[in-house]
Amino acid sequence: MNRRGFIKTLGLSGLAGLGWRNMAFADASDTQNIVVVIFLRGACDCLNLFPPVSGDDRNLYETARPNLHIPLSQTLPLDGQFGLHPAASALKTLFDNNQLAIVRAVGNTVQPSRSHFDAQALLESGTPGTKGTSTGWLARYFSTIPDLPASITIPSVAASSYTPTSFLGDPAVLTMDDPDYFSLDNAHWAWDGRLETVLPTLHGGDSPVEQAASQALTAMQIIAGEDFSGYVPGGGAVYPNGYFGDQLKMLAQIIKMNVGLRMGALDFGGWDTHSDQGNGATGYFADELVTPLANGLLAFLTDLGAEGNYLERTTVIVQTEFGRRVRENADYGTDHGYGADILISGAASQIIGGFHGNWPGLASTQLFEGMDIAVTTDFRQVLSEILIRRLENPYLGTVFPGYSGYSPLGVVQGTDLDPIYDNPSDEIFSDGFED
Repeated sequence: MNRRGFIKTLGLSGLAGLGWRNMAFADASDTQNIVVVIFLRGACDCLNLFPPVSGDDRNLYETARPNLHIPLSQTLPLDGQFGLHPAASALKTLFDNNQLAIVRAVGNTVQPSRSHFDAQALLESGTPGTKGTSTGWLARYFSTIPDLPASITIPSVAASSYTPTSFLGDPAVLTMDDPDYFSLDNAHWAWDGRLETVLPTLHGGDSPVEQAASQALTAMQIIAGEDFSGYVPGGGAVYPNGYFGDQLKMLAQIIKMNVGLRMGALDFGGWDTHSDQGNGATGYFADELVTPLANGLLAFLTDLGAEGNYLERTTVIVQTEFGRRVRENADYGTDHGYGADILISGAASQIIGGFHGNWPGLASTQLFEGMDIAVTTDFRQVLSEILIRRLENPYLGTVFPGYSGYSPLGVVQGTDLDPIYDNPSDEIFSDGFED
């Protein structure tokens, strides 16, 4: 029985938790790097987030989007070729501080799809040519390091109400969207707290059920011992109101708890802007999406940078399933497209800021199927650089089966290791990572 089966059997709806890994309090001197993946679900309109500001592409952009384009007078300047949506001024702060790298025209080069479900699954599984993969790329990252130190209590966190596909197959991921409800105290059968004493004595053996129960209870005790509601962000950071800001703040606090976090993931939904996207600089896209994204990312990095080495250790990846159609539609929105952007952010000492990748252009002959921004960079190339340079993990054949020919784009600092393209899946997945 896995952890989820145990929780379902006991009816512990407040628990979401960990698998078989040893759990004990981590050493506060932990120096391992951390990756946080933010997935913009619904497909972000990257063309309006970073609009062209010069050359033929500027004229083509305004022609394709007579109502939705960002006026040049309101566009925040970046590099002379691309600008920034005025609602994303916090991203300009990061850009100017060399804390933001933008890879343009990124996507699935193997099996293009304009279906949200398929595109998200293919990206999160890390197997863009294969549907139905039983594990996610973040889970397979952990499968290459099965012997994590015993001091690591919470190696992976999904700041969500559900486990994303990228963590599928990771038995140790802690799935939690509200730490205040991650306890036994919210159930009507809490017995005045006596369950917290009784349950560990009932599940102290070595059977799979007992191990799963013990891990979940330990996770609950660690989280319950932390004052999340009273947390004061460092450096004067102000997180945006709402779910996205709350999840970012929770992840920052977990990082500072020194419980061995290696991977974190959270979602920011609502980016499927088929209608009433806004009149360019204002409206739904600006107010409900771009502003909280930019402000949240700046707050998260400011918070982590206020003390210790947390910011230097943390790399943030912002991705989306695909871009939007270049031409606006009749409902003042944009339909599903192809090429999108990936944002990489962190400490200025670790990020190679600016624009990266090969921008294909907006001329009709340059567009994918005459409609969408073409993809010139495989998303696995960007993620592989993070794996190798930031996480010192060269096992690309396991994390991204079938991928080869990796070369760094130069978005982050770090040592280049020789990629290992072999995929010893039978050996690695035999000790607990089978779905």
